Order: sequence, then structure tokens, then C-alpha cells
Amino acid sequence: MRLRLDQLENALSAKLQPIYLVGGDEPLLVQEAVDLIRAACRKADYSERTILHVERQFDWAQLNDEANALSLFAEKKLIELRLGKSKPGIPGAKSIMQYLAQPSEDNILLIECGKLDASATKSKWLKSVEQAGCFVQVWPVGIEEMPRWLSNRAKKMQLNLTNEALSLLSERLEGNLLAAVQELEKLKLNYPDSKITDDKVLASVEDSSRYDIFNLTDASVAGNSQQAARILSHLRTEGLEPTIALWALSKEVRILDALKHAQNNGTGPQSVFSKQYVIKKRQPALVAASNRLGQAQFREMLSLCADCDQQIKGMQKGFSPWDTLLDIALLLSGASGYRSSQAS
Repeated sequence: MRLRLDQLENALSAKLQPIYLVGGDEPLLVQEAVDLIRAACRKADYSERTILHVERQFDWAQLNDEANALSLFAEKKLIELRLGKSKPGIPGAKSIMQYLAQPSEDNILLIECGKLDASATKSKWLKSVEQAGCFVQVWPVGIEEMPRWLSNRAKKMQLNLTNEALSLLSERLEGNLLAAVQELEKLKLNYPDSKITDDKVLASVEDSSRYDIFNLTDASVAGNSQQAARILSHLRTEGLEPTIALWALSKEVRILDALKHAQNNGTGPQSVFSKQYVIKKRQPALVAASNRLGQAQFREMLSLCADCDQQIKGMQKGFSPWDTLLDIALLLSGASGYRSSQAS
């Protein structure tokens, strides 16, 4: 069977399956799904646990050797097969299907992997998993779904957030669920018994450190190039991952690009703000930045964002992603004569 993540807990309560496959590119949700499965297995006395990491030159015979190995204490066993971003390939598919041909009642197999493409979801081995057990496909939480996701999380944590507070968190944390959970936990600690407004969300962010990633985007959008450069340098010194800085800056560029397209088409900005869940307090600054910058500058920034992504992944040798991030921040702030990382 194939289940959504929100169906998994009830399915585990009803009956344990001999095999579970959890796949997706949202690490927090994948982790929570496998944690639910582990907890259900412990409750059902699957007390022994074996972990197999699939890396280069992995011997797939280990899977069935482990499945056939007798426990010294006659305990039921959870076998975790961690594929990561790897695909099983022909040897792995054969091994998994061989395991499923004669699954032991004393074993449960839990396969954890990254996002599965269309060809993988139609493969024989995955269809065999669905027939014998359960496939949980984890989807990312998009910006349209983020307020509802945050609201449900907040309710579980007994947090009372206003709609404006939810919108602010959704806008600033879209695409980063781990950061969203951490922010909710911090809000619960700071405001355990009161209604949480957007002002309290902003205060919580400001209290966390002198500078954070949203200070960088706010300074860039406001046109304060010197402050943006100082904040970026500070974040780099503090050990921020360049991926996070790229995520935040590219998000602002996409919103501003959409505003410019709307302006050129004679459409008002509210449709963009509604779609992107931009709170009212930020709207004037974004409109001003969109008016200040031109379409050619947005194209250049988007190109720099693509370059930075390649540099972070090590696919553009000799260039520092931090130099390119500085280019993006300076160009976003409207600085004339911004330095080009391609010339450094």
C-alpha cells in the first residue's frame, strides 16, 4: 500500500507490515516518519535493531544474510536499510525482491531513502514493496501549505499564534521545516502562556543573535548595501551554511521578480503578496525594491543564484559561493559597481 505521512500513525496502530519504505527530500519529515515506525516496532517487541548503510561497493548479500541470521536471544529484529540518495540498482532490486519472497515474521525491514523519481516509483522492486508492505512518500511542504502545517504544529505544542504571526513565520521559514520547528520551540519557551503575535515573532528572531539571515535579506531589500555586506560577513564567520544564505536571498529575488512581472503586466502587487504570504509590514519595502531594480538585474541575480548553487555543490571549481552571495546581496541592494565573483 501507499500512504501519506499523515496516514502513517493510524496505519501503524492498526497493523505492522513486514516492510516499510520511506522516501522523500524533506529530511525532517522523513526522520519523523522513520521515528514513528521505530517506536511502533519497539512497542511490538522488535527489540533487536540492525542498520545497513548503502555506500559504494555495498554488498547486497548482507541484507538477506542479516534477515536469515538467528538472534542469540530469539528476539524480533528491525533491519534498517539506509539508501540515502543512492538507488538500489539491479543488484539491490534483486536483493530486496528476494527478501520479500520469503519475509520472516520475526523481522521488519525499514528502507529509508531520498526522493524517488518517476522511474523508481514504477519499478518492479518498489511495486513489490507496495504489495508486501507500505510505501510512505514524503512530499515537501510548499508555501501554500506552510501556514496550515505551522498551525497544526503549533496546536500540538499548545501554542496560540495569530494569523499574522503564522504568515510571518510561513514567509520567512518557507522551505526550511527544521528551522520552523526550532523557531516554534523557542516561541514556546519565551511565551508559554500568551497569544503570540507577529511582533513577538520578530522579537524572538532579534533576540536569538545580533544578526540572522533575515537581517541580511531585510538590509538588502531596503537598499542598505554596506549593512548587507557586514551581516553576510558576520554570518559567514559564525559558520552559517552558504546553502541557507542562498535560500533566503534567492527567495527574495523570486518575489521581487514576480512583482516586476506583475507591474509590467499592469497587475497590482497584492496577488503576488497573497500567493507568497508576505505580511503587510514587509510589503512597502518590497514594492520599493521592485521599483528600484530592473528586469535585467533580476535576470542577473537569478543567474548568480544558479552559479552559487553549482559552487556550493563543487561543480564550479575556483569560485567561492560566499563571493557570489555577496554579489547577489549587493546587486539586490542596488549597489552600483558591485564586485563580480567571476572576476575575482
